[in-house]
Amino acid sequence: MALTVRRSAAAFALVVAVTLALPALSAGKRNPPPPPDSAADCIFVAEASVPDYLVIASINIGVSCATQKQSITVSAELTRDGVALFVLPLGSAPLTCTNASSCFIGYDLFSIDTVTIAAPGSQRYCATGSGVVGGTLLGPATACEEDDRL
Repeated sequence: MALTVRRSAAAFALVVAVTLALPALSAGKRNPPPPPDSAADCIFVAEASVPDYLVIASINIGVSCATQKQSITVSAELTRDGVALFVLPLGSAPLTCTNASSCFIGYDLFSIDTVTIAAPGSQRYCATGSGVVGGTLLGPATACEEDDRL
């Protein structure tokens, strides 16, 4: 019986020692860092969309890539009749998307025009922006809506 207890204790000590040693052994094996991002497969997009259903009118500014990137940064500014608008929560500051293949700032024109920064009559909304992928500047470009209902 004493021999069995000693063998069990020795086996248990060996299992504990191996379990504790495994993380230290695997820490030495690290994956190499991913290659730097390239903008070669990316395009900059600036588009206004004002369909018949005016509630979904928008201007989108962003970057679209064929492959996933570590980081994509988009900057944009929305203007109404040539005057810059401060748009919350994300419309006025640069947006950085990580581990993504696209990154967009979207402006909900109907809500801005009727609720948050209401203005009666017809206005002209434009958004200008640019993007950065792997240190490469994409853009700038501008998109404007031309609908008299806004």
